[in-house]
Amino acid sequence: MILLTTESDEELKRQAREAGATGWIVKPFKQDQLLAVVRKVTGA
Repeated sequence: MILLTTESDEELKRQAREAGATGWIVKPFKQDQLLAVVRKVTGA
């Protein structure tokens, strides 16, 4: 699960990881950032 959000708080990230999130992208974002997170979580 990759979260796309406006939040960058570390506590929220921790809670998201506990809920099963494997990636976190803060809006606004650049295409390269999105691709990097997708590659990281898919192992591509």
